[in-house]
Amino acid sequence: MMKDDELQFMQEQLEATELLFCATCQQETLHAHVEVLERYALATEFLMECTACDTRRMWMSLEMPD
Repeated sequence: MMKDDELQFMQEQLEATELLFCATCQQETLHAHVEVLERYALATEFLMECTACDTRRMWMSLEMPD
């Protein structure tokens, strides 16, 4: 059975991924957040890494106002 801190770590890792199209793999693959490149008023730009082939790309996450 997992401890609470292990479960929390795994949940944070999963939340830091996105299913994105990979130009190298030519399919939708899971990409991990590597680095925050820039924060804007309604968006955040991330450096993402494909978990299948390790290629990196930029990705913009839009944040909807409440």
